[in-house]
Amino acid sequence: MNDLLKLAVEGHGGLQRWAQISRFRAAVSISGAIWALKGKPGLLDGVVLEGDTRAQRLTITPFPHPGRSTTWQPDRQTIQTAEGVLLAERHDPATTFLGTTRQSPWDEFQVAYFAGEANWNYFTAPFLFTRGDFVTEETWPWREDGQMLRTLLVTYPDTVVAHTRQQTYYFDDAGLLRRLDYVIDILGGGPAVHYASRYRNFDGIMVPTRRRVYVRDPDGSPVRESVSVAIEVTDVSFS
Repeated sequence: MNDLLKLAVEGHGGLQRWAQISRFRAAVSISGAIWALKGKPGLLDGVVLEGDTRAQRLTITPFPHPGRSTTWQPDRQTIQTAEGVLLAERHDPATTFLGTTRQSPWDEFQVAYFAGEANWNYFTAPFLFTRGDFVTEETWPWREDGQMLRTLLVTYPDTVVAHTRQQTYYFDDAGLLRRLDYVIDILGGGPAVHYASRYRNFDGIMVPTRRRVYVRDPDGSPVRESVSVAIEVTDVSFS
């Protein structure tokens, strides 16, 4: 583990605490221009995310309607009743994005896929990067809004589904994530810049309660005229 990753892990709560955790539960609202563009605005307002920290699995409730929930895994998605009765399922869901563009409409499973994949990674980083199959490298520092941030280039293994294989994480002096750059493969590879702020301590883990994602200009600056994705976190528990 390099020095920057060590700082980031400690800043977010430390490996000792993370090793005691197997699940997370978060009350969130997810909005932004992307959902209207995809023809599905409002589906993720006031939902609860429940995830496994060791395997890629996340459930969203209610979704797509009250009394229903959806569970995302890389190879299978389901929609079920509150009693657990299976209503619909989709195997190999990533294949449904092949040939689509940023303007292509999504169905409910595709909305849940994007939200599930994204938020599972958000809630497990940076601890996830300590796995032996991740490659991390500190690169050039970045100055933004008068603050110097250290940058960590992260290469994901093929066994972990993410926005894209290489992403750049920006950490402050306390080791807290402040910015994240990536392209989103299932949106046609569009460049994005993601800001994390308003940190709170939940059960010993530092969590940003506000996230904003914008289209990223070639010079690295955000296109602030429109917020692509906005995430507000009101409560989190780790167990």
